[in-house]
Amino acid sequence: MLKIVNGSKSYVHNKETVNILRPFNLSIKKGEFVAIRGKSGSGKSTLLHILGCMDQLTEGDYYSHEVKLSTNQDHTLAEFRGRHFGFVFQAYHLVREFTALQNIEAPMAYQQVPRKQRRERALALLSQVGLEDKARYYPAQLSGGQQQRVAIARALANQPDVIFADEPTGNLDRDNGDAIIALLCELQRQGTTLVMVTHDDDLGKLAERSIYLDNGLLETPV
Repeated sequence: MLKIVNGSKSYVHNKETVNILRPFNLSIKKGEFVAIRGKSGSGKSTLLHILGCMDQLTEGDYYSHEVKLSTNQDHTLAEFRGRHFGFVFQAYHLVREFTALQNIEAPMAYQQVPRKQRRERALALLSQVGLEDKARYYPAQLSGGQQQRVAIARALANQPDVIFADEPTGNLDRDNGDAIIALLCELQRQGTTLVMVTHDDDLGKLAERSIYLDNGLLETPV
């Protein structure tokens, strides 16, 4: 489903090249649960952002759903990302001025889903994450665990094939974190591909495969 061939990521600072991701190859299969692990600054989030089309390789090719994405224009990447990918972040990134329901509806509005249809789907997703009674609540009125569940519902709004999660439990207590991981694992069991950045050894053990990054080098990348 996801494939990088001869990929690398670097930038120039003070006339010197800084290597974020050194040359590598990577394949992720449909329905797989992959953990991206390593120390802070090792390139984990950069790799996740490239896989999620929020960043691009400096060199190499990226294929998703058998489509070559490396040279696509930004608006084409945004359209592809909206159709196929969902994102869950450590900081939730909910729109403060939107209710829980409106936050979940927003990605569908970008995809021009009719209003009635997106309202029905948003309500169904709130029910799926156990927050059907919080539809009219704003993020500030929700706990951290509840906000993360809204973020997961939002990630599912356009029925993505892949969910990218960047330290999704990093701001949560253990009980809420366990509930979020249980929900993500259940989605993966239902066929969604799950790619997760994590520092947590316990979370890493839940994955079917781990990719380790050390100073931009991938270990066990295939």
